[in-house]
Amino acid sequence: MSPIQPSPIHPWEPGAASQQGGRHEQQDRWGIFQLPGQQALLAVVADGMGGHLDGALGAQLVIDAARDFVQNPPIPLPVDPAAALDHLCQRMHDSINHRSETARSTVVMVWLDRDRAHWLNLGDSRLYHFRRGRRLMRTRDHSAVQLLMDMGEIDESQMATHPAQNRLYRCLGGEESPKADKGQFAVQPGDLLALCSDGVWEHIAETELWSVAAEHGPAAAARLLAEQAARRGGTTADNATLVLLRAGVTGDRAPWLRRLSAGLTSLFDRSG
Repeated sequence: MSPIQPSPIHPWEPGAASQQGGRHEQQDRWGIFQLPGQQALLAVVADGMGGHLDGALGAQLVIDAARDFVQNPPIPLPVDPAAALDHLCQRMHDSINHRSETARSTVVMVWLDRDRAHWLNLGDSRLYHFRRGRRLMRTRDHSAVQLLMDMGEIDESQMATHPAQNRLYRCLGGEESPKADKGQFAVQPGDLLALCSDGVWEHIAETELWSVAAEHGPAAAARLLAEQAARRGGTTADNATLVLLRAGVTGDRAPWLRRLSAGLTSLFDRSG
């Protein structure tokens, strides 16, 4: 029997955007990082927690740690993604605590290599996985309203508007060691992944993530949806940040990703 060949690497068509909304400061950050000469990439969204001082600093330190990790990984991501993401999560946590006693941040990140996606999250920034318009998974929020939904007290459609929506019980930074959720799943050409802060999922329906990306492509869709989230939130709208990644695009889109990831990193860094 001939050996099983590794699955082909799917090029990824990315898009990302962020809006400050009605907040006095932009505390969201995102990054897309690619190893030299590889199609594999790491995408990260971090949301500095507005109830804490130095929220923007916390989110920026998350992105800085991810960039540094990709450049100088103590545990190579392609070799052991689960262990590498764990190590990176701890490094993010330690970096925040080293710089500030008050900074806190959420994080959601996904490592994409060949036909596998390895993810990790803390807080209420989310990862969605769509295939042919159907949601296959989303990460669980570490929040009071997620617990209420799990107990059947509310349904999923009520999470975004519940008064306790911003009450989180896990995050990066602080005395407690990070207790992240993590997992993996298979990817097929045409799949769409969405990483977003709560300022997006509070106002954008899951069906819109798929339909707008299908109609406009990830780059334009990310911009349109982030703007829509800010408009729907009105004068009190939260920061809204969205990264969209679509698998299996044609080769002519790959240079866009290479430009986006020039120097191993693409960072959005807007502060209020």
